[in-house]
Amino acid sequence: MTQIAPEDYSDEELLAMLKPVQLAELDRQIGEMFSAEGVDRIEALFAMANVYSMRAAERDETSALAMLQLAAAMRRRAQAMADARS
Repeated sequence: MTQIAPEDYSDEELLAMLKPVQLAELDRQIGEMFSAEGVDRIEALFAMANVYSMRAAERDETSALAMLQLAAAMRRRAQAMADARS
């Protein structure tokens, strides 16, 4: 049986692999990490998520999965921020 490559998972699938408490902690850490630098903005989060997604291809499977989960969480946070503005 072939295993799915980390980059073939959707954001929803990547985030579903995390426990709710893990996802909440990841979101909190993203907020702290980026707001301290003044980049907790929608555009910056989407850009950083894209960077993490591209760099994941250069990593081993476990590291790639973690980077893609981080990118998915960043996109989720950015989308929530965008939705809150509308």
